[in-house]
Amino acid sequence: MSKTSMPTVINSRRKKQIEDFFDKERSVMHNYYDLLERKLSSKQLKIEMERLIKVDPDFYDSYIILADILKHQGKIKEARKFLKTAYERALKRIVDESGNFPKKIEWGWLENRHLVRAVESWGFELWEQNKTEEALGIFRRLLKSNPNDNIGARHNILAILLGLNPNYERKFEVKDVPGCLNGYKLSQWFTEHSKDFMDEFSWWFKKVKHPHHKLIKPPQK
Repeated sequence: MSKTSMPTVINSRRKKQIEDFFDKERSVMHNYYDLLERKLSSKQLKIEMERLIKVDPDFYDSYIILADILKHQGKIKEARKFLKTAYERALKRIVDESGNFPKKIEWGWLENRHLVRAVESWGFELWEQNKTEEALGIFRRLLKSNPNDNIGARHNILAILLGLNPNYERKFEVKDVPGCLNGYKLSQWFTEHSKDFMDEFSWWFKKVKHPHHKLIKPPQK
């Protein structure tokens, strides 16, 4: 599979690749988190997310929640439109004229997380549409720009290479706690299967000193 395949989004005004991206604090971010804690109905939450998008169209978590609500309502095409808009707006803020991601987009900055989630969410959307080459391109760039991999991009890459669907994580869910994953089992699964894809993960094994880095063959003289 190609390691560069993904939808082409560029920023022709940016001539050089960003070294280390960190977003500014978005004016609606705290309002967003407050709304999630209020346990609003889907109808109320939808109205609030639409309002936040109007206030700040470059805070992307609002798009993701709105798309999730629309999906549950069976409005798949409308949901996809919001996810794509968030993805494209996010990329235009971070890529250069060649479409390169920043060298670093660290999850540790709270301000970066909505942007990373927007990119990741579109990767999952493409995966659900069986556009696995494009989804791989997205997850690979996310992993490369943040090798600490707080979002688990490496797991998504491996799952696609193994021919699994986007719901693969469900088998790692803690019983009776939907959405909560057993990190140990997930890590064991990755360790077991990733060694079969050394061409894919060798750079990452070296970067984080994963035990599999010992399996990497030295270059032949």
